[in-house]
Amino acid sequence: MKKVWGVCYALFLGSQIAYAQQDELIDSIDYVGLEDVVITGQFSAQSVDKSIYQVEVISSEDIKNQAGNTIADVLNQNLNIQINPSSGSGDSQITMMGLNGSYVKVLVDNIPLVSDSGFGNNIDLTKINLDNVERIEIVKGSMGVDYGNNALAGIINIITKKTAKSDWKINFMVQEETVGKEYDWYEDGGVGKGKGRHIQALDVSKKISNNWYINAGVNRNDFQGFWGVKKGKKYFEQDNNRGYEWLPKEQWNTYGSLHFKKGNFSAFYKLSYLSEEINKYDSVVKSRVFPGGERTFFASDRDYFTKRWTHHLNLNAKLFNQIKYNGDFSYQTQERKFQDYEYDIPARTETLRKDENIYLSTKAYYSRGTFTNFTNRKDLDYQLGYELDFNKGFANAFADSFVFDENLDKEIGSYAGFVSAEIHTNSGLSLRPGFRASFSNKFKPQFSYSLSSKYDLTDHSSIRAVIGTANRYPDFTELYTYQVDSNHNILGDENLTPENGYSTSIQWNNRSRFGNFRMENNVTTLYLDVDDKIDLVNFGGANYRFMNIDKYKTWGISTDHRFTWNRLSLGLGASLFGESQTLSSQTYSADQKTEDEYRYHFQGNASLNYQIPSWATTFSIYYKYTGKSSQFLLDYENSTQENTYFTLAKRDDFNMLDASIRKGFYDDRFEVTIGARNILDVTSIDDDAYIGQGHTGTGGGNVQLFYGRSYFLKLVYNLEF
Repeated sequence: MKKVWGVCYALFLGSQIAYAQQDELIDSIDYVGLEDVVITGQFSAQSVDKSIYQVEVISSEDIKNQAGNTIADVLNQNLNIQINPSSGSGDSQITMMGLNGSYVKVLVDNIPLVSDSGFGNNIDLTKINLDNVERIEIVKGSMGVDYGNNALAGIINIITKKTAKSDWKINFMVQEETVGKEYDWYEDGGVGKGKGRHIQALDVSKKISNNWYINAGVNRNDFQGFWGVKKGKKYFEQDNNRGYEWLPKEQWNTYGSLHFKKGNFSAFYKLSYLSEEINKYDSVVKSRVFPGGERTFFASDRDYFTKRWTHHLNLNAKLFNQIKYNGDFSYQTQERKFQDYEYDIPARTETLRKDENIYLSTKAYYSRGTFTNFTNRKDLDYQLGYELDFNKGFANAFADSFVFDENLDKEIGSYAGFVSAEIHTNSGLSLRPGFRASFSNKFKPQFSYSLSSKYDLTDHSSIRAVIGTANRYPDFTELYTYQVDSNHNILGDENLTPENGYSTSIQWNNRSRFGNFRMENNVTTLYLDVDDKIDLVNFGGANYRFMNIDKYKTWGISTDHRFTWNRLSLGLGASLFGESQTLSSQTYSADQKTEDEYRYHFQGNASLNYQIPSWATTFSIYYKYTGKSSQFLLDYENSTQENTYFTLAKRDDFNMLDASIRKGFYDDRFEVTIGARNILDVTSIDDDAYIGQGHTGTGGGNVQLFYGRSYFLKLVYNLEF
């Protein structure tokens, strides 16, 4: 902690010295405010430079330049965020500040999405579509007072468009993309049935009147899998080379919304539906001999199906002509099934297709509301809020990679109240203290605290300091897993306690303009501490149990710099963060306790955008370097019930480089984007921490992160009238 506060003090002191030296230049600097408006963690929508929190924004222009279709496509360039794809299912989970997706709350218009593990956390990012998205807001650090459970590492809030300028707006998009070097347009007479990624989307908006607005859309994302060294589903040599390295999957996202606004009242209702099918082809080819000597080859294959419905109602009103109320109400369902069948490979026919089996399902009710504007004073305001969520989860006894001793049908509910105040002084200092009390039918009451501050050093520079706490409830798998067979003995624990953590941060921001040259500089230092972290503990051999055993800490410093000159925009960023783990348990022998020092890793990124207005063309390049990292893991092979050992697992570094050219035609009614992802052709890295399916040990080895360099062509047609 001394290191943390030492760096914070040095950062603050350095900023003061720098400004003392720049007094002579201040009069010549014309500060221009940012155009970005944010809502995450705010009393009401406001410009990002006035926000008391440091909010990072991924704009719709960035999404267009990267030809992003899902949120997983665009987040990888952000510092201290890593997207971890599964080469089997193609799913992607997020890691932020060294913590996995269980500690990151993912929202769409302030509503957390339901998942297999919880509400708003550990979301598969490939299932979140970016059609009709206005921007993505990111806040790093504990946000427990504002957003409650699971907001330990931060918040990702996806903001959709709520209005249109024209009476009609029709947007049609087609995108074709290679998967590594693999691509086919036609096969067996069908479109999109061979190799590659094939995307189509349609979005229609209608401004019915000054008060009413309606929007609807559909998106199809057809990922034909990555063959790699495999030979596809039609291969029937008995050498275990059948199938795909990345499984094929097809997603349909549909949505519709109705918006109303009149006077001090506005409301919208949004309905979203996701349908996903994943095809798993067994590598084991079997043979069958029919009477008469005829022989065929077949495999036991499986299809996975996911269906998710999301209902969202938002109400925004002014009560008693003063108090502002903003309320969200949501009902979500998610159901996951699988269906087994035999595939006669030479005949290309399916046989013995069984009934569908539901193996995971969730129903979730959620509501969050805030009351603000209690006074007419600009220097003081209050926020009162509530949050209610109720989850009903079902797991079949043979659910996915973890199994249970019986079919489970469990309910977890919680409700919370929170309060905060914003105090603005004439000296440029703003303060925001906050408190939340959370109650649950499963766990003991949890309390969160925060104190945020912002001080305007000058008209174009500010410094923010934030300290906040948050908790994380155990998820379904950690509570109820019961997997006992010849290879495993993995147990959940219904007596697990919630994790608790807090973060502190200081951010310095400076915005300047010299003629046509503008620049923005941000420096952030952040410390994150998690107690009672839940992990899968080895008790010797194949015996494992989820337990509250360890402590996790991370701290470091990051910088972000943006320079704009005429039509050229350059972004540069770097971060150096260290992680520390303490692994201990009363079940271990007295001398077995691991407390390691901080292990640091470096990340850097850069972006370059150049516009040629006369050509209606934008050139974009995005680069990110992820340095070597390490973490302590339980040494499964050498541990016994009497003595537990740990090993330091290391992960190699890698570089990512994307580039695109976007050009508009006919007053941007028609738009073409061509580009390449993963230009440096990264496929896999060495990772000692890799644990295979079934969690049989610290195997380590070569982990496939990506499927290599790919190319895309995106065509968009915009019609407004």
